[in-house]
Amino acid sequence: STPGPGTAMSGSFGLMGLLKIIQMTEADRNALALGEDLSTLGLDMTSGDRLSDKFGGPFTEDQSNEPRFNLPTCYFVSPPALKTGHLSKFTLEILFYIFYGMPKDALQAYAAQELHNREWRYHVEHQLWFKRAVPGDGIDLGDGSPKYIYFDYRSWDRRHFTGSIQDLAQGFLSEDDVRVRIGNSSS
Repeated sequence: STPGPGTAMSGSFGLMGLLKIIQMTEADRNALALGEDLSTLGLDMTSGDRLSDKFGGPFTEDQSNEPRFNLPTCYFVSPPALKTGHLSKFTLEILFYIFYGMPKDALQAYAAQELHNREWRYHVEHQLWFKRAVPGDGIDLGDGSPKYIYFDYRSWDRRHFTGSIQDLAQGFLSEDDVRVRIGNSSS
């Protein structure tokens, strides 16, 4: 019995289909399967030079590698340098983005300094920024005890801190720890 259509033996993609390619009975399929002799396209395959420098493609007469377009001059203009004085104009979300999104960058240190200037304190153990809540923060301050909010970088939102405030006070960086020092000065 003969195998059905589409098996390993018969069909266009079976062994019988491969036999048609090997026998070169169909010119189009043969060119697709076996490829083209690149020397017929005018390429010197014995040269040690890179092919990409000489061959622009099979569908073009121009074999140069030069682009055929002009970039507008605005692409060549460097953006203005970000000055640390600009940080005071940024929103809290941008400062938190710089702090959490640019680790080991000088801007991270300047963002930390600006956050500290805005009454935010970095807690080393929690690795979060905290601030004592004020009436505009949307926290009920009714009982008079100090309440803190923190910036949750996972949800990118300010949240009310419900943990122990006594444990919190010990882990904040001091102003001196947050201050950016230029060069090797230690003051």
